[in-house]
Amino acid sequence: MSIRRLPKLLLIVQTVCAAAVLTGCGGGSSPGSSTGPSNQLVTPSVSVKPASSSVGAGQPLSVAVTVSGGGSTPTGSVTLSSGNYASLATALSGGGATISVPAALLAAGSDTLTANYAPDAASAGAYNKASGTASVTVTALRGVPSVTTSYVTYPTAGPPFQAITTSTGTVFVSVSGASAGIQVFTPSGGGLTPGCVNPLPTGDGSSVADLSLLPNQMELAAGIGAYGAAFFNVAALQTCSAAGFVVSQGPATPDQGSLGVAITPDGKYAFVSNEYGVVTNAVTRGNIGVVQLAYDANGNVSSGSKLLGQIATNGNAIAGMMLSPDGKRLYVTSEIAASSTVGAGSGNPVLSKSDCVQASSTPQLNGVLTVIDVAKAESAPGASAILATVDAGCSPVRMAETADGSTLWVTARGDNRVLAFSTGMLELNAGNALLGYADTGGTAPVGLHLFHKDQLLAVANSNRFGTGTENATILDVAVPASASVVQTTQTGLFPREIWAGSDDSTLYLTNYESYSLEVITTTVQ
Repeated sequence: MSIRRLPKLLLIVQTVCAAAVLTGCGGGSSPGSSTGPSNQLVTPSVSVKPASSSVGAGQPLSVAVTVSGGGSTPTGSVTLSSGNYASLATALSGGGATISVPAALLAAGSDTLTANYAPDAASAGAYNKASGTASVTVTALRGVPSVTTSYVTYPTAGPPFQAITTSTGTVFVSVSGASAGIQVFTPSGGGLTPGCVNPLPTGDGSSVADLSLLPNQMELAAGIGAYGAAFFNVAALQTCSAAGFVVSQGPATPDQGSLGVAITPDGKYAFVSNEYGVVTNAVTRGNIGVVQLAYDANGNVSSGSKLLGQIATNGNAIAGMMLSPDGKRLYVTSEIAASSTVGAGSGNPVLSKSDCVQASSTPQLNGVLTVIDVAKAESAPGASAILATVDAGCSPVRMAETADGSTLWVTARGDNRVLAFSTGMLELNAGNALLGYADTGGTAPVGLHLFHKDQLLAVANSNRFGTGTENATILDVAVPASASVVQTTQTGLFPREIWAGSDDSTLYLTNYESYSLEVITTTVQ
C-alpha cells in the first residue's frame, strides 16, 4: 500500500461509519454498550409499597421498594424520604429493598413517601436515576408516659466527669484533681461500694474525661487532657493495677484537651476528640485524631498503635463526638462556627444564630454539627472525609443516637434545648434535617442519654455558669417534634454526664462540683 492511496481508504471507512454504527468506528457504540449516549439509558419504574396505608405515630412502618425495567435487573441503592425524614441509602437485592421507617418520624396526617433510585457502577451504563411515590396516613400520638424517680449518691475521690457501667455491674468513674484516674465502684447489697482509684499513666497530668469500652470488653479508653487517648485493661482496673497505654495526639500543649475516644465496631481504629487541638493550616481550633490500633497477645492496646492524622472541623472547641451504631458515620459537635462557615440550615433561626452568650458577655456565632465518613477518615484523615456541616444552635455539646441509627439528639447548651436531627436527611438534605427541639427544663444542658427503648431522653442540666437551675430531667422523645419534660430530679452542683445502665432504666449521673455519683432509679408507666 502506497502513502498516496491512504487518504482514499480513510474516506471509504468514514463513509461506511456515517451510514451505520459498526464496531470500531469512532464516535458510536454498539447496542448494550456501557458507554452509550444518555438517550439509550432506560428510566426504570420505581414501585413504593408501604406495609399498611395507615400507621400510628408511635409505630414503625415497613416499606417495600422495587426497581424494574430494561433487559437486566437494576442494581444500586434507594433512599426513602418524606418531609423531614430520610432513610440512609439501602442497597438493592434482586431489584428490591425493604426499608423500615422508625416510629414517630413521619408527620401526623397524610404523608407522601418518595423512593429515589441511584444506579451503581454496574448499572450506570444502562439506567437513569428514577423515583416513585406512595401515600400513607399517620394517625394520632399515644399518651404521655408517667415516670417516677428515686436516687442515692456516693462520694467520689475527685471531680467526676463520666460514669460508665460494665455488664457485671461494675461502675467506672473518671475523676480529676489530685487523685486523677479511674475510680472503681463495685455492686454490693443492691447498691455500690466506692473503691480505689486507678491512677493515670505516670506524668500524664490530672485531667481525665469521657470513657468508652472497646468492642472486646477487655479494654477501657479515656481522653486524658493534653496527652491523648489512654487505654486500660478492664480486669486490672478493678484492682487498680492497670498501667495504661497512651497514644499521643501530637505535641502536648496545655490546652489541647483530649476529651473522648470512640472505637470502631471492628476494634481496628479509634477516633479522639481534641477540644483545642490544631491541625496544620487549619483556621479553627479543635480536631479529631484518627488512630490505628494494635493489640498484644492478651488483647490489650499496645505499641504499634499510631496516630494516622487529624481532621479539623469548620468550628472551634470540639465538645462532643460519637459513632453511629453501625460504625459508618462519626458525628462531631463544635461549640462556635468559624466566621467563614456557612453551614446547612443557615436560614433556620433555631440553628443559625449570632447572639450566643454564656460565660462571656461577647455574642458568639452558633456552633456546628459535623458528619464524617468513617471509611474515608480511616484511609485519608482530612477535610475530604467530611460529608456535611450543619448549624446546631448555641454551643452544641453532647450527642445521643437511637439504636436504629435514625435520629441524633444534641444538647444545645447555650439555648437550654435539645435538638433532634434525621441522620438520613443529614446526608440527603442537611438543611432540612431538623426533626424537632425541646426545652430541657434546666440551664446549660450537657450530658444526655437515651433509655427505655429510646422512648425517653435523660438530660444533665449543668448550670455550669451559675445563671439558673441545675437538675436532671427526663423527656418523652417518642415523637421528636413534640418532645417534652415528664420528670425532674434533684442533683448536686454541676451535673455533667449521664449514662443508662444495661437494664435500660437505671441512670448514672456525675455531679462535678459536688464530688458525687448519683444513681437514679426510674419507673415508667
